[in-house]
Parts: sequence; C-alpha cells; structure tokens
Amino acid sequence: MHQAPLLVRARALTGFVELVDSLGGDAEGLLRGAGMSTQALAQPEATISMSGAVALLENAASRLAAPEFGLLLAQRQDFSALGPIALVASRADTVRDALQAIARNLPYHVARTSLRMEAGPAAGLAWLRYELPSEAGAAQRQTVEMCCLMLVQALRMLSGEAGTDWRVLLAHAPGVPLSRYREVLNCDVACQQAGNGVVFPKAVLEHVLDAGNPRIRVAVERFVAHLVRRNPLDLARQIEELIARQLAGGGCTLPDIARQLTLNERTLQRRLEAQRIRFADIVDRVRRRQAHEFLTQSALPLSEVAVLLGYSDQRSLGRACRRWFGTTPAALREQS
Repeated sequence: MHQAPLLVRARALTGFVELVDSLGGDAEGLLRGAGMSTQALAQPEATISMSGAVALLENAASRLAAPEFGLLLAQRQDFSALGPIALVASRADTVRDALQAIARNLPYHVARTSLRMEAGPAAGLAWLRYELPSEAGAAQRQTVEMCCLMLVQALRMLSGEAGTDWRVLLAHAPGVPLSRYREVLNCDVACQQAGNGVVFPKAVLEHVLDAGNPRIRVAVERFVAHLVRRNPLDLARQIEELIARQLAGGGCTLPDIARQLTLNERTLQRRLEAQRIRFADIVDRVRRRQAHEFLTQSALPLSEVAVLLGYSDQRSLGRACRRWFGTTPAALREQS
C-alpha cells in the first residue's frame, strides 16, 4: 500500500519570511531549496511536506548562523496565528478541556504529531508531552523548540499564570546556552531528557477559563476577521473554514457559527436561505473533504478519523463514506 507523505499546514511557518529577512537572509531561496515558495505560505491552510518544513528550519538556522531560529520563529507566532486553537480554547471550560480539544484537533494541522498529558516527574506535577514522528527527519531541534515555546505561550494565555516556576524538557542536547533558553522561555529548561514538553503544577489544569478573557477574545476575533477579509462576499466559504477547524471539538452548530461571525442566529439563517444554501450541506461538504484527506494518512486509526470528523462512532463514518464515495473507509484507504 502506498505510504502517504506526512503533511503539515503552511500556517506552521507563519512569520518565517519576515524572520529570515530580519536576519539578512534569502527567504525565497531557502524556501525554494525545500521545494516551497512564498506563495505557498500565503495560503495558511495549504498542506506542505512535514519533513520539508522540519528540514527548512534546520537549514535556515545553519545558513543564517542563528542556532535559536525555532525559538525566534515561535516568538513571532502569537495565539491568533493558530486560529483553530483559539476557537477551541474560547469554548472550553477549563485549561484541561482546552488542551484535550487541542490534542484531538492536532492531526488536522500536523499529521501524526503527539500531544498528550502524562504524570510529571514529581507529585503534583503534570507533563504536557509533545513529540514529532521520526519520519519527519532525524534533525528536529528547531521545530521541537519552536513548538515547545508555543505550548508555553498557549498555557500562559489560557491559565493566566506567569509560569516562571514551570520547566521545559527537551530530549536533544542544548543548541544554545541554557541561560539563553531560560531567558527566552522565562522558566527553567532541561535538555537531554526522556522527551519534550512542559512540566507544570497539576492545579493549572483545573483553572476555569474566563469567557471574557480579552486575549482569547481578540485571538478569535482576529482569526474570524481574517476569514472575512479573505472572503468578503462568500458567506458559505467563511462558514466552511470555521467548521473545518472545529469538527473534532464540536462547535459546528448554526448558533455556534453565528456567534463567531458576530451575527444573530436568525440573521445568519436568513442570509443562507437568501443564497439557497443549507447549513447542513456545508457541514457535510467539509466532512467529505476532510474524510478524504484524513483517510490518506494510514497512521490515523479509523476510530480517530471518526472523532476528527465529529462523529460519535466509527459506524457513522462508515455510513457517510458509503454515501459520499460508494465504498467503506477501509477500502478507500487501500485505494490511496
């Protein structure tokens, strides 16, 4: 069976061109060497090779003599750059719920990347563990450090904690002095550990999210505003993009989408009716498109594909696939 390449959304490289330019490098040349272009990065939801993206960051760090390139890139990626994450977080009740929803949605953004909660190295501590698949490449330091800083930033935003007593664990040897890691991450850092991630007090997980948190609200509003700017007259397309980010975590009802578009539910319904569009048809179209994409990733269990598409069980996925493609999910995967 053909092994589908591991993919990642172009969104993961938000800020890359600007950072390379600020360091006096040739962003277009670096991207071209990785089989990419600035045009590709202009489409945040486009898919690019994961191994290519990982190698690109390593190459940029080497060519620009910037051993902390991944950390610098993460500093340019605020929470709103992860629009789907912002939407999920804005609806979660607690930090734990937000992290679980993010983990469920992660395969849509980065294939086979693992984000899971484990017991920390001591009582009362939790370890939010992040791992890239080995197929992404042997050299992963820049990508891992970028993602770990983004985890710390997300946790701080969700919990409201300063997090100076947290600890970031890195499996690789240090690429810069530990003092520099601590300066950038504003917490303790340990290298050559059993894995990567963030260790913090378990109590942080139970923090109730403030629905009025201005940082979350601004992140959501900025993301939705981006959709509106990109598709000013295409209401169906805006709804599709919002649904695509939230299938696994719920939040795909008409009232949810209306609220995110800052519209009254009845107003949104009237606008859809005026364009002879059914909300249910939009949801079905998004599910079909994502089902085809997820089923090409052979490492994703079918039960996980069902969850990512917002189905309560695998049988619902099977019925939908037979309606869409005239065959079962397993058979469709074999054909990929």
